[in-house]
Amino acid sequence: MKVTASQPRAELKWPVSFMVTSIIVFLLFPINILGYYVRQVLSFFSGGNFSVIVDDSVPFAVLIIIDTLIMPILAALSLICIILLFMKHKWFPTLVKSMFAAYLVLLVLDLAANNFLADYAIEDYKNAINHDILRNIVRTVLYCAVTLPFFYISKGIKEIYGRGE
Repeated sequence: MKVTASQPRAELKWPVSFMVTSIIVFLLFPINILGYYVRQVLSFFSGGNFSVIVDDSVPFAVLIIIDTLIMPILAALSLICIILLFMKHKWFPTLVKSMFAAYLVLLVLDLAANNFLADYAIEDYKNAINHDILRNIVRTVLYCAVTLPFFYISKGIKEIYGRGE
């Protein structure tokens, strides 16, 4: 059926479950990022710990600096995702996938650095940090499992965000 000027174009709608799920995820995601950021990243800068890390392992110090710069950006992007969701912007799926991937990569690098680059005097401290990192990895994987299938399964989502790509 051809749409003419006299016929209104049907507005593309996405499932309400997608909208509600996305809003919840993109409100919780920055809270989780910032919580991890305060507990695990900023703690290295208090009490002169960072200078000790630089002396001990330069690659670990570089990773901490990367975390310091990128994690707040990811938290802000999560909130921007809510705006792009309502705008039905074509970059929304790309931003979501990139944001989750970047955070997971940072967490995996943090886990590897904690196990291979850090030199803790107390093994329980290392295990506690590993537990916190793994908990954040699981949360992020759950966010991905809840959000990303919509982009691949839902025909309505594919129609809305597939435009212009």
